[in-house]
Amino acid sequence: MTKTLLNLSQAAQAVGITRRTLYNHVKQGKVTVSRDGKNNPVVDVSELIRVYGNVNLPEKQIPSISHRENTQKNFPHEQLTAMQKELAEMKQAITLMLEDKTLREKENQQHEDEKNQLREEIKKLSESLEQAQKKGFWSRLFG
Repeated sequence: MTKTLLNLSQAAQAVGITRRTLYNHVKQGKVTVSRDGKNNPVVDVSELIRVYGNVNLPEKQIPSISHRENTQKNFPHEQLTAMQKELAEMKQAITLMLEDKTLREKENQQHEDEKNQLREEIKKLSESLEQAQKKGFWSRLFG
């Protein structure tokens, strides 16, 4: 299977964005660019599909390619069902992990509040002890 490579102008037109936007996406690392034999920047159509989803190539190239249509045609029903089940299980696992994380954060906050409360109590008791130690013998005896 041969790669279909487009120059940056063709690539921008194929995905319906400006060349400037495509250059920015390349600069940001969103789109991977390679070089042709003449060292000109080119983009593989598969890269455009990965990043932008749908690609409309010129008539002399390949007709419109839709990533979604392509994957749905190429996956047997059993594989698709298995992947959907796995995705549902992963979503459930993520939900449980988030609930667990929230619970742990709540418990940590309660522990932190208890520690602060105990620190305040220690501070008050220390101040009371200091006050008692500062009093003279007679004031402690009759005070």
